[in-house]
Amino acid sequence: MGVQRVPHLGIAYIAAAARDEGHEVDVIDMCGEDIDRVELLRGEYLAYGMPVSALDTRLKPSRIIGFTIMFSQDWVFIREIIEHVRTLAPDAILVAGGEHVTALPDYCLRDCPALDVCVVGEGEEALVALLDATLRGDDLSTVGSLVYRAPDGSVKHTARRDRIKGIDELSLPAWDLTPVENYLSRGLNYHLQRGRTMPMLATRGCPYKCTFCSNPNMWGPTWLPRDPKLVVDEMELYVKQYGATNFIFSDLTAVIKKGVIVDFCREIIRRKLDVTWQLPTTRSESLNLETLTLMHKAGCRELDFAIESASAEVIKSVLKNNNAEKMSQTIKDALSIEMNLAVNIIIGLPGEGLRDFFKSYFMSLRLAVMGLQELNCFPFTPYPGSQLFFEFVKAGRLRLDDKFFLDLYGYADLSKAVSWSDRFSPRGLRFLRLFFMSSFYSVMFLTHPRRIMRLLANILRGDSTTKLEGVVKRIARGARDQSTAAKAI
Repeated sequence: MGVQRVPHLGIAYIAAAARDEGHEVDVIDMCGEDIDRVELLRGEYLAYGMPVSALDTRLKPSRIIGFTIMFSQDWVFIREIIEHVRTLAPDAILVAGGEHVTALPDYCLRDCPALDVCVVGEGEEALVALLDATLRGDDLSTVGSLVYRAPDGSVKHTARRDRIKGIDELSLPAWDLTPVENYLSRGLNYHLQRGRTMPMLATRGCPYKCTFCSNPNMWGPTWLPRDPKLVVDEMELYVKQYGATNFIFSDLTAVIKKGVIVDFCREIIRRKLDVTWQLPTTRSESLNLETLTLMHKAGCRELDFAIESASAEVIKSVLKNNNAEKMSQTIKDALSIEMNLAVNIIIGLPGEGLRDFFKSYFMSLRLAVMGLQELNCFPFTPYPGSQLFFEFVKAGRLRLDDKFFLDLYGYADLSKAVSWSDRFSPRGLRFLRLFFMSSFYSVMFLTHPRRIMRLLANILRGDSTTKLEGVVKRIARGARDQSTAAKAI
């Protein structure tokens, strides 16, 4: 249920930064440039887009070739792409960046000898400095935020750059260098289907230090909001330039300061901008009924709440520091103004037992009766870059290999789970996950029967106005595409 084709916001930002400093840039979006093509990899993984062999003619001669690796489960496949590009460009400098690379730069260089340089952390300034140093012939030791292979084969680290403070001065994403229309015309995004959807960032970073999250390693504790007027300027630009009708904010934690979200909403209302927008990850500290009502008036229609667990002991142990009861009240307020909401739950966190599990379980049933539309239940994974990941590695409980990375796809497969818990077996964790989600949706549909008819009608029409409908649609498409791809082998 995890196959999603979406425009790549990070690459568009990186490309804009390099181009605006005078560098010639070509973006290869291997998914977007052949967006309807699908192939089956390793007998079970669906890959959308051009085959790796298409790079033989698509790749232009370049001194530096970069790769983005945001999600660790993709490493095995992107490593193969890097190795293929090395055969096509034996003299080029191959550079990789993104959250996975930031978490494991030494491992990436060791596991992929074709790779030369890793950019860690925020990429715009670091990549531009790397490009400039390369053109001047300077030693890479002068460039911050790099882990690279020296001429003698040793791995060198340079000091980490400070976070970019002037984010309002950053160039807007270079969408003109990408096949963004292929995504827009198909209504493709990673949230709900609401027409021509553009991804955006209104803030960068997250001030919280959850031990299961890779954010502290990637971004540090600094949270920086953009000027709300500039954010709305960008939205207006995409409405005019691309006919955008909906926006997904990919912020790690969009709502931290109440004044920022209020100013943003008022600016949209002042300009009478007729659009919708969605926030995939939300905390509740700055939200109340008044703020939620203003957000709805400004076009916000979907919110995701990262509750993770209703057990105060579990939440405290992973430094989440949120209050499940307060979030439940915020959810009740948002439902009262007809917002579409989702809640994220993690099971199998270190120290969690059955008693903690059932606290989350019974809370979810109360939310189902209350009218909550969506619930996602994920098995805990020590994700690369997180504090818990490094603790598991140090304790010798985790071995980095292809199996570990491919097992990360278990978040998107209800039939699979790897247990990192001392109290739940993999089989037990799979059962609890299915029990949790089936109970929630059973109670939700029983107490809100009209939603069953809407679900069936939207499935027949091919629409997806809720996450559940989107999942059903992706599963159906995936089964069809898997059959087609298998026949093509």
